[in-house]
Amino acid sequence: MAFFIDRQIDAVHTAQEFVQRWAEAVLRQAARTREVRRRTATDERAYDLGDVPELDPWMLEANRRELWTEEHMLVWSAHQLERWRARLAKERNEPAPPENEALKDARDALEHLDEAVLGLEAATPPEDGTRRQQGRALRKLPEQSLSLNIGGDKLFEVLDPEVIDREALAVVASIEAELNDWATDHFAELMRDEQKEEDVETSDPQ
Repeated sequence: MAFFIDRQIDAVHTAQEFVQRWAEAVLRQAARTREVRRRTATDERAYDLGDVPELDPWMLEANRRELWTEEHMLVWSAHQLERWRARLAKERNEPAPPENEALKDARDALEHLDEAVLGLEAATPPEDGTRRQQGRALRKLPEQSLSLNIGGDKLFEVLDPEVIDREALAVVASIEAELNDWATDHFAELMRDEQKEEDVETSDPQ
């Protein structure tokens, strides 16, 4: 049986696969982030009440460090999902989904955090005019700075983690359906090609 390479179909399928990978990654990361948030809040309440004698400030600080980085990875995963959804739309010659500006601003600020002016509580844009480009992402945040502390209902003051979770779940469901449809159609096409070849072989004179 002969196989023909259709690079456009391959590109669409591969982009779908990456969308599904990152959508599932967002769901996994969102679950980890929620669990660390829950543990951090539970430990801090227990410490304040004195319910768990073995808890100490160093353990609470370790929780906060873990939560901050888990939230960072959730933002990164969500950003990758958004980029691959745009690539999939491009391969299909469709308009790209609307870009989440808050997600982009948070991701950009985190990516360039090492270029910021660092304080104990927050990171702020460089004041030097010659380095103004380096602080562009931070200036887009609500307070034109990025909090380095843990707490609040939103990731880095701009993103609702529950919204990110729900959006990823919807993407996973839609992409799984599309991949199943693609597999079914592709299998049917291969079977049709195979049947055509068999018909040709049986009709050829010996």
